[in-house]
Amino acid sequence: MPFLCIGHSFDHMLILLFATVVVVGPLKTDFGMTYGELVGLAWLGFILFGAGAPLAGWLADRWSSVGTMTVFFLGIGASSVLAGLASSPWEIAVALSAIGLFASIYHPVGIPMVIRAAGEHRGKMLGINGIFGSLGMASAAIVAELLTLSVSWRAAFIVPGMAAIVAGVWFYMRCRGMNLDVSRAKANENASLKDFVAEFGLRPFLRVMGLLALLTFCMGMVFQAMTFSLTNVVELRVDIALGALLGAGALTSVILAVAGGAQLLGGVLADRYPLKRLFLLTYGLMAPALLLATTAADEVMVFSLFMVMVCTVGTQPISDALFGKYVPQRWINTAYGLRFAISLCSSAAALPLVAFVFDSTGDFYYLFLVLSVFAAVAITAIALLPTPADERGEPVPVAAE
Repeated sequence: MPFLCIGHSFDHMLILLFATVVVVGPLKTDFGMTYGELVGLAWLGFILFGAGAPLAGWLADRWSSVGTMTVFFLGIGASSVLAGLASSPWEIAVALSAIGLFASIYHPVGIPMVIRAAGEHRGKMLGINGIFGSLGMASAAIVAELLTLSVSWRAAFIVPGMAAIVAGVWFYMRCRGMNLDVSRAKANENASLKDFVAEFGLRPFLRVMGLLALLTFCMGMVFQAMTFSLTNVVELRVDIALGALLGAGALTSVILAVAGGAQLLGGVLADRYPLKRLFLLTYGLMAPALLLATTAADEVMVFSLFMVMVCTVGTQPISDALFGKYVPQRWINTAYGLRFAISLCSSAAALPLVAFVFDSTGDFYYLFLVLSVFAAVAITAIALLPTPADERGEPVPVAAE
C-alpha cells in the first residue's frame, strides 16, 4: 500500500508539472510560443495517458502486476528527467508524451491492486489511495513553482523524476517476490462476463456499457479541463490576500489538497451506503458549482473551485467501487484500463478546449459553461444505470467452477 499510494502521487504530479511551468516559467520567452501553443506540446502526452491504459491493464493481467508497476516507476521518472534536459519544443513534446505513456500504467494496474488488498474496506482504502493522488495533483503546482523560481524550470522536472526512479528501484527490491495478481481460481469466485450478460440481458448489458462509457467520458472532460487550467484560473480570477501571499501555484495546491481530503470521506461512505444513490447525491453538485464559477471572482471563485474539485475528486472512490460491480474480475485490469482510456482520451477534447477558450477570450467563462453541460450529462447517465444486484438485495451471480 505505501508504494501504491506513493505511485499514485507521482502519477498525477509528473503529468501536471508542465501545466504550472508554462504559467510561472520562462518557457514563453525561451521558445517564443504562446500559452496555447505550449499547451499543445502536452496534447499527445495526455492522449497517451488514456490510450495506453488498456495495454497496461492487459499486460498486468497476462504478465505481472509488480513487474508492470516497476515499469511505471522507472519509465515515468526517466521521462521526466528527459523533459528537464530538453533543449527544443519538439524534445519537450516527446518527453511529455513519454510521461503520459508511462503514467497510463498506474490506474488500470494500481487501483485493482488496492481493491484486491482492501477486502471489505475497499471504499476506505480507495479513498486513502485517492488522497495520495490528490496530493500529487496539489504538489505539482507548488513543486513546479518552487523549483522553477528557486532553481530553473529544468529542475522542476529532473528532481521529481529522479525521486520516482529511486521509488521504483525500492518498490522492485521489496515486492518482486510477492504474488499480487488475480489468480484464475480467485477469478472463478466472481461473476464472469457470461453471468453479467445473463443478469441484464444482451441489449440491456450493452446499454449499461454505453452508459458507463458516456459517464466516464463526461467525468474525464470535467476532470482534465479543471486540473489543467486551475492554476491559470486562480491567476486570473482570484485577487485576495491569501492569493497574493502564496501565489497562484501555491493557492492551487491548497485548493487541491483540501478538496482531496473528500476522497477519504467518499470512500468511507462507499463502504456504508448504496453506491449508485451516493454517487447521485455527491456528483449532483458539480453542475451548479461550475455554473457559479462562470462569473465568480475572488472569495466566491475560491469557494466555487473548492466545490468543483470536491465533487471531482471526492466521488472517485465511489465511482471506482461502483464500476467494479459491473465487470468480470478475471479481466479487471483490462476493464479498468479501458475505462481509464475513455476518461483520459477526453483530454483530446479537453486540452484544446482550454487552449482555444483562453486564447480566444482571455478568460474561462465559456469553459465553465461547457463543463457544466458535461456534468449534467454524467449525472443523467448514472441515473439511467440499473442498480447493482447486491444493492437491490438480490443474490449476485457466481460463475460455476
